[in-house]
Amino acid sequence: MLSLPGRQDAFRLLLPKEFLYKDIEEKYTKILQSKKGIFLKPIDYINETIQRVQVLGFQEASFQHQQPRVGVTPMINPNRQKQNEFQYPSTDVAYRSPVSPIGLTDRTLNIEFRHTLGFLNYFIIFENFWYMFSRDMNYSDMMHQISIDIFNEIGEVYCKLNIIEPMINGMDMLSFDYTQPVAASQSFKVEFKYSNFEFQFIE
Repeated sequence: MLSLPGRQDAFRLLLPKEFLYKDIEEKYTKILQSKKGIFLKPIDYINETIQRVQVLGFQEASFQHQQPRVGVTPMINPNRQKQNEFQYPSTDVAYRSPVSPIGLTDRTLNIEFRHTLGFLNYFIIFENFWYMFSRDMNYSDMMHQISIDIFNEIGEVYCKLNIIEPMINGMDMLSFDYTQPVAASQSFKVEFKYSNFEFQFIE
């Protein structure tokens, strides 16, 4: 039996540079430069901590409605007499949802980040959220698109998924816990809602 190649889980999601606002970028650039680390730009720093991405999916694409109909004849005897079929009052019938496919799609993008020392990447994103939701911030100045590249088994991009007009919708709480005796790598999730999406396969 033929089988498909194993899933490689090779993807690349990089938050665009316009995700961070100028004041945030300037503030945390100074902090990163003072630490003398590998990454000196805040956007590169938080992109490096991306661990997991969840996107697309849908639910409740059909609905059931009761309709009067003839009971289904069991396929046990092709010579079954017609008079043995009973008229039932009603039964559930599945129909396509009247909602459009884009309306049924869960337009949620979950990005999971690895916590860094001092929770620096968490505070960058959290403070950037405050700027994003400021009353004097115009929608035209916000991030317009996030792209996800998916690679084939030899490392070539064969599919690109574009998330259009993403907006931060939620963020995990910081958790400080003395009950864990051993330090362990932790992560936090940032949830985005978006207006539309598009994907294309690269030839």
